[in-house]
Amino acid sequence: MSAAPEMETSGENGGGEGLEERLAALQQENQRLRDQAIRAVADLENFRRRAQQEREQFIQYANERLLQSMLPVIDDFQRSVESGGQSRDFESFYQGVSMIHDKLFKILESQGVRKIETVGRPFDVELHEALMRQPSEAPEDTVISELEPGYTYGDRVLRHAKVIVSAGS
Repeated sequence: MSAAPEMETSGENGGGEGLEERLAALQQENQRLRDQAIRAVADLENFRRRAQQEREQFIQYANERLLQSMLPVIDDFQRSVESGGQSRDFESFYQGVSMIHDKLFKILESQGVRKIETVGRPFDVELHEALMRQPSEAPEDTVISELEPGYTYGDRVLRHAKVIVSAGS
């Protein structure tokens, strides 16, 4: 029983000091948690900024491989222009340009670009842009002529094919 009165006595005499110590400890803990929260918010903001920078760089350099694969085509065009300036052999010039065209188209195909098939196919507003209708032996709404080719990239249309559509007989 003597323990209880001592506690009361120390509570009366030293109670203020215990509360002050407890208050100081809680204030320190509060400051530590605030600092921790501020650092966590700063870390999150830094993470978001770095992620945004990485996204921007990815977008900026996404076509780097494609562009690198096109550089030889530019070199071929340069050689063709230089050769055309020195020699007036049209057949050689034509063959060279034709080879460059094929090379460029293979690069595009390797990247997933495909030419839209048009002539003889039914007109499709998703793939074709009709520039005119013309009477013909072909069934109505059949593409009878292509004025400008269209291309797809994956499941997206890069450019609609510009076509002439049959109006029937």
